[in-house]
Amino acid sequence: MTSLFIDAGIFALLFLAVGFGGIGIIGLLVFPDIRSRMYTATRATVISMSSMTLAGLLYALSTFFAGEEDVYLILIADITILFGIVIAANFLVYRLILRRTKTAGSCEVSPAPGET
Repeated sequence: MTSLFIDAGIFALLFLAVGFGGIGIIGLLVFPDIRSRMYTATRATVISMSSMTLAGLLYALSTFFAGEEDVYLILIADITILFGIVIAANFLVYRLILRRTKTAGSCEVSPAPGET
């Protein structure tokens, strides 16, 4: 049986995860260009998944220290998911942004028809 303080912390982290997941969805629907959509969705999703992973980690640690069951697999999976999501999301967004800025900087404006 976990304490009220730990249960409140788990609930707060899960509430934060749902809130930032909703913000990410709203950002995908509202923003006009792909760069701001990707930036908003990535940041909100990273915060959402991180708080969800921390909630699972807090639950696993509380059950481990209470001596109820072995939770090594949950701990390893949570830590792997946390680092994997953060690294992959940042890598993909910065790769897309760098590709767009390289192609946008190399474009030249052609003169209008009739101009020399």
